[in-house]
Order: sequence, then structure tokens, then C-alpha cells
Amino acid sequence: MTGAATPPGLGFLAPFADAGIFGAGELQLCATFARTLPGLEDEALLGLAVAARGPRLGHVCVDLGDAHRLVADRDGEAAGSLPWPEVDRWVAALARSPIATDPGHALVPPLCPVVLDGRRVYLQRYFADELLVADRLVERAAFREPAGPAGPAGVGSDADLEAALEAAFGPDDPTDPDLQRRAARVALSGNLAVIAGGPGTGKTRTVAGLLAAALEMADRRSQRLRVALAAPTGKAASRMTEAVHRSLAGDGDGGGLGATVAAALVDQPALTIHRLLGARPGGSFRYGAGNPLPHDLVVVDETSMVSLPLMSALLDSLRPDARLVLVGDPFQLTSIEAGSVLADVVAAGTGSDPDGGASGGTGPGPLTGRVTVLERSWRFGAESDIAALAGAVRVGDAAGALDLLRDPDRPGVTWIDGSHDGALVALVDEVIAAGAAVVDAAQTDEVARGLDAMRQVKVLAATRQGPAGMLAWGRTIEDALADRMPGLRAGVRWYIGRPVMVTANDQLNRLDNGDTGLVVRHGDGVAVAFPGAVEPRFVPTAKLDRVETWWAMTIHKSQGSEFPHVVVSLPAATSPILSRELLYTAVTRASQRVTVVAGEDALRAAIGRPVMRASGLQERLRA
Repeated sequence: MTGAATPPGLGFLAPFADAGIFGAGELQLCATFARTLPGLEDEALLGLAVAARGPRLGHVCVDLGDAHRLVADRDGEAAGSLPWPEVDRWVAALARSPIATDPGHALVPPLCPVVLDGRRVYLQRYFADELLVADRLVERAAFREPAGPAGPAGVGSDADLEAALEAAFGPDDPTDPDLQRRAARVALSGNLAVIAGGPGTGKTRTVAGLLAAALEMADRRSQRLRVALAAPTGKAASRMTEAVHRSLAGDGDGGGLGATVAAALVDQPALTIHRLLGARPGGSFRYGAGNPLPHDLVVVDETSMVSLPLMSALLDSLRPDARLVLVGDPFQLTSIEAGSVLADVVAAGTGSDPDGGASGGTGPGPLTGRVTVLERSWRFGAESDIAALAGAVRVGDAAGALDLLRDPDRPGVTWIDGSHDGALVALVDEVIAAGAAVVDAAQTDEVARGLDAMRQVKVLAATRQGPAGMLAWGRTIEDALADRMPGLRAGVRWYIGRPVMVTANDQLNRLDNGDTGLVVRHGDGVAVAFPGAVEPRFVPTAKLDRVETWWAMTIHKSQGSEFPHVVVSLPAATSPILSRELLYTAVTRASQRVTVVAGEDALRAAIGRPVMRASGLQERLRA
């Protein structure tokens, strides 16, 4: 394989560039410092390249003793054969280099590009972000509500708090503790709470309940509680808003809450974190340490998708007395950018790795008692086939997962490998039939039925391209529908019955990246119907330019979604995208049934390959 061209004078980096370890960005960075600081040792420049490469692969830092694995996004064994320096010599060269500094001087001007912390190398800005996140979380975890009357961010006496929790969750049963109630109590008796759990474990109900309790307390005191609901993406924010409102609606006319509290909850929309912080062109934010957010309570959903730099910006923007509640599933796919903040926080707070299943924390550390892991799934029972498969994938039990998929008495999970051509044909027919129901509803002007039908069966592909990718599935479905339904006119972009997904935030049309709709007749023209709070909302096709056909979608885009039947399509075992978290995320999008289309080697590769995200955050939070 031929990699990026190595700049003159950096021949020692050529083997790494040829192997694809470093790209043009890392090589040019090293060339710049080599010109600026003549005489830099080769090992120091290699350390700079490693520190710069790590964040591109999701790492906050890189352990020099494990660099061959952490910076190789394909074949770690092949990378191990490259001429890496001996670790102690490498560390020593960086330690005496003018481009690196130690943690004690990392924030002291003039700043060095590299921070060397033991054997770990960081780019300076990622070290600063990690240190800020750790320090702020520990400070928040140490706060406890003072006794006596409370201000707007407080909740008052224990008796008042328990009364509010009872109104929101019902009476406490000491013999059968309600973890949702407990999580809400943690959130309202301190400045930091983490609510973790898999799909359907009641995270949203817990958030709705703690909001209800907090707002009820403020209403009793005739005080205004300023609440912000946020998520890392526009779609996740929309889903959070819908889910909280749906949870409230499930309690009848407000679950016995006061009218003011119920109205406040219903009128509370979630924002993206960037929008909450007032993102500006160039990457800066309106709100920060010098201009904190005005909110008393901030709840962040889908925290597994929040990168370290974004979490740093969020924590830097909060008032010291504001409450922060982080919500999410630590086993899902992590942020596209560097960091695995939620997984690190949950591990530090429970005293074990996230899949240890501890609730509330048993290990010593500053975050002990601030993390609650919800364990009971309400979406599907603990004994369901989907729950069993998700559990096996989560803990890396490939043999157990394959046994479940092979078991004919497990109708909720099905496996189709390359040798089952007949089964694959039957599955494709089922997917096409589901698509035909969507088109039929759209063509007969049954918009609500069409919007519901397009969510019944969904293909989730690991990749966009390739024979098992999203685009290939979409073409197969669309071509088959065109053959079966002559009036479809699949060659026309805006054909009636085309499901679409928005691919970029669209403030003009009040649409978020990931919103889905259906092309229908509307008035004298054609529009896309999007689900609304009460009835569908129609947007003329002429106003939409950032959309793609939604017969299938990538697993990454599916986070936060739920479908009755999910078809999981995996590429060959050699694909670097396969991971345990990817498969777990796909499987847990289903509420009734999962069909996995993959070879056995691909399944074993995915289950046996947890995402590696190197950072020092968990260690700092345990200290």
C-alpha cells in the first residue's frame, strides 16, 4: 500500500506513511516543526505524529507502548512490524524535546504542542480538555445540597424532595428499590448525576420524573426554575423532546402534577449542545467561563455521542451551582470525534467497566454514588430474544450470540449467512413488501399510515457503500418496487411514496439532520410530510435540497431510533468499521424482531472487536 508522500528530511517516517499509519496532515505538521526547530530528534517528531494521529481515530491520547495498535486503523499486527522506537528511549527523547512538556506545565505559556504524561502523549488542547472535564466533574460530584431553604437551583429540605419524588414516581419501596426514583433523587440532591442504561430501561421516564419533581418544588416556592434539555445532534434533540412529552402524556393529564408544571414540561424543547452554547463561526461559543449559561438545571441526552472537546465546552459554560444530568447508554457507539466520555464516567462512578452492571457505584472515587445504571428493560423483557442477543454482544460472547441466532426457538432473532440464499430471498421480499405498503399509503393519500408504515421494517447497514451497504439495499428495494408498482416512477426524484431523511440541519424549515418524512401529494403539488406533534407537517419539495432516500440507513445514523423489525447488514470480516458497539447499537434499535445478515466470520469479528478509545479521563476521575 502506498501512503502519503514523505516530506524531505523526514525519511524515517516513510515506512509509517507507506503503511498508511500517518497521512498528509501528520507529515506536514512534523515537517513544519522540523524546519522551525532544526535538530529535533526523530523520536520526538514521531511522538508528535502519533499524538496528532490519535484524535483522528477517536483517541484523546496515545500510550507509546501501545502506539502500533492505537494508531493503526486496519491491521495492528502489520503495524507492529514497523520500526517503532524502544519505549523508554522514545519517552526520554520526548521529555528532553522543546516540543513536549509535562502535565505540570501543560497550561503555562508558551504552550508546547505535545504533553507527555508518563508514557501517554497528548496534543496540548486535548490534554487541557481532559483536565478540565475531570476537574469540573469531580467538583460537581463533591457538591451536596445544603440544609435549609434553597435558591432556584436547589430543592429545599429532604421532606420536600421526598414529597416531590413521590408525586412524580410514587411511594418508595425499601424492599424493591426503584432505580429511576433513586436516579432522580441523586440528580436533585447534588450538582452532578449520571443516568446510564440500555434501550428501553426508562431513562426518558426518569428524566421526565426528575424534571416534574424539580419544577413542582420551584412552583411551590413561587420560583422560576430555568431548565435546558440538550443533545449532541439535532435529531437526538428532537427525539428527546418527543420522548419527554410522550412520557408526560403517558401519565394522563400530567400525572397528578400541577397545571403549571405540566405546561412547563410540554413547552420545554431540547436543543443541540452547540445551539445551547451559542456556537459561532470558527468554532467558538457565546457561553463559557466568562459568560455562563443562565440555566439552573441542564439535562444532556445521548451523552455517549458527546466528544471530549464538546463536553469540555459544556462544563466550562455552567454556573458552579447549576445541576448537570448526563443521560445515555455507555455501550453504544461513541462520538465520531475524540473521546469516550460517558463510558469513562460510568466506569469511574461504578468502580468497574460499564458492562459490570453496577448500579450506584461500589468502587471508591469522587464519582461514587453519582452514577445510576438502570438495568430493567421496559422495551423488551429481560428474557426476550433481543435482550439476550444484545447482552451476549455487549460482553463479547460470540459463541453465545451465535447459539442464540441459530436457535429455532428464538423467533425474535434470526441469522442469514451467505449459504442461506433462500432465506435471503424471503427476507428481501419481506422488506420490499414493507416498502410497498409505504408507497401504497402515499399514493392513496393516507399520510399518517404511510409515515407509520415506513418505520415498521428498517435495514441498518454498517456501511454506505459495498454489496452489503445502505446504498445497495436502497437500490434493490427501489428497483423492485418500480417493477411491482408501475406508477411509482422511481426514475423521478420526488416520486410519491419516496421516504427521505434530512442530511443537514435546516433551520429555515425547522428540520434537523436525521429527520425523516414521506413524499406525498399536497394541494396542487408535491411535498414531504414530516411527523408533527399532532398532525403531519408538509414542506414543499422545492425547499428541500439536503435529503437522501430512506429505504435503508447506516447504523451510525440510527442511534436513538426504534423500529419493530430491524435488518442488520454487515460487510466482510476484513472491514475496519466492524465493532462490538456497532452491532450492539444495531441490535438494540429493534423492539420486536432482529434479522442479522452476515457471515459467521463477520459476526465473530464484530463481537470480538470492542472500540478502543485511549484516554486518561477514567484514571483521573478515579483518583
